[in-house]
This record gives sequence, structure tokens and C-alpha cells, in this order.
Amino acid sequence: MAKMKVHPEYVLADNPHGRVAFGPIAPENKDDNTAMVVALKGGHFTTYNKDGNKGEIVPGASHEHCGSSLVQGENTTSSNEEVSKSITAHQGDIVIVAEEGNIKLKAKNIWIETTGSGNDGSFMVKANDHITMTAGEQMTLGGAKVCMLSSDTISLNSKGPLWFLCSDIHKKSADNPIMKILLQGPAAFTLESFIDAIRKTCK
Repeated sequence: MAKMKVHPEYVLADNPHGRVAFGPIAPENKDDNTAMVVALKGGHFTTYNKDGNKGEIVPGASHEHCGSSLVQGENTTSSNEEVSKSITAHQGDIVIVAEEGNIKLKAKNIWIETTGSGNDGSFMVKANDHITMTAGEQMTLGGAKVCMLSSDTISLNSKGPLWFLCSDIHKKSADNPIMKILLQGPAAFTLESFIDAIRKTCK
């Protein structure tokens, strides 16, 4: 006598604390593409579909700790580039939204790199209030073209020398003190000395 093929239960667990089920959750005879559902009493809900997608709802806070055991056993030290957490999106975007809170990034070093070609490799920052950047040593801003726009004022404040190095100066002010310094300064105060000094500080 041939053995009958036994199918596993579609419902793995169903009790007051939660439900774990496999297969569609739509009415019978209708496949909604669901593969597995985990629903708990606290409101946690995780669904997996047959296309490989996953959705998760966490009503409260969600915390994750990783990397605490990178140094253990015979491994007494971890490498400088040891990966403890990795998120890779082969296609599509990665979106992080905090509608009523803040987003904080803290690390020993932070690298941000765009790899798009042409006009598709931009890095954009927009704020309704202040944008503050502070460096303990040197802050370098470079680009093929650098444009500063202000609807009010632009202030340059330095405790040391303020250097303007350029091939030409276009001015609209009737009395430009910077132009006077460049054109009426002492003979030793040349544009060549300006360029040499700035090259030494920006290495």
C-alpha cells in the first residue's frame, strides 16, 4: 500500500499570545502571495511573501546590538575594517525617516561617497534652520565651481590672515578694501607669495 503524501500544517501556532502561519492569509481559494506571517499580541507583525519581500511592524522601540563578540577566543584584536553591521541594496533606495525625532550618526570616522556618473553623483544637504560644520584642524572645500549665495549677509571671520587667491577679481563695491590690499600692498606682498603660502597649508 502506497503511503499517502502528508502536507505540513499551514498554521504552526495559534494561541492568545500570537499566530504563526504559512501560506495565503486571504480568503480561501485566493492566493495573495503571502508565504509566512508572524503576528503577536503586542502588535508586532512580520510578513514574508513568495517574491522574496518582507514587511515588519514594530509598535514600540526597536534596538539592535552587534559586534560585541568580534574579539574572542584566539582573536585578541579586530581589524580596523572589521564589518559588524552591513546593509546592501543591490537595487532601489535606502530610506531612513524619523518624522518626529532626530537621526544621529556617531563614529570614529564617517565616509560619504557618491558614485553616480555625470549629474547623477550629487550630495545634497538641506535644512530649515542652521547648518554647522566644525573641524578641529583644517576644513577643505573644493570643486570645479564654488558658489556662495545669501539672501542676507555673508561674513568671513578669521583670527589669522584672510587669503584671496584668484586670477581676477570682479567687484561691484565702489570701495573694495581687498582690491586695495592686492593692488597697493608692498612689493614683497605678491600674488606668487600668496599662492605659495596656500599650497603649503593645503597639502
